[in-house]
Amino acid sequence: MLRRHWRRGLAGEGARELLRHGFADLGLRRVFAETMAVNTASRATMAALGMTHVRTFPLALDDPLPGSGLGEVEYAITREEWLAIQASGPGGRGPASA
Repeated sequence: MLRRHWRRGLAGEGARELLRHGFADLGLRRVFAETMAVNTASRATMAALGMTHVRTFPLALDDPLPGSGLGEVEYAITREEWLAIQASGPGGRGPASA
């Protein structure tokens, strides 16, 4: 994605729809995602969606990227967790603000 599109909520919007499709349309029981440990923006997006950190694990790359030495992280959410978030407020984004 081009830098001019960063920090506009596009990743979160797309990921939210992927979770909805996975759980509502496909009937999945669990969805997981991975990113580099240093990718704080992606980690924040996953956490904002209700996904929780499952593990951090090492990467073995032939041509390492900057920060890859810190490993990869896995986040996950279950259908039950997702349903609870959907029930908690408008758009499945948690409780409504006052």
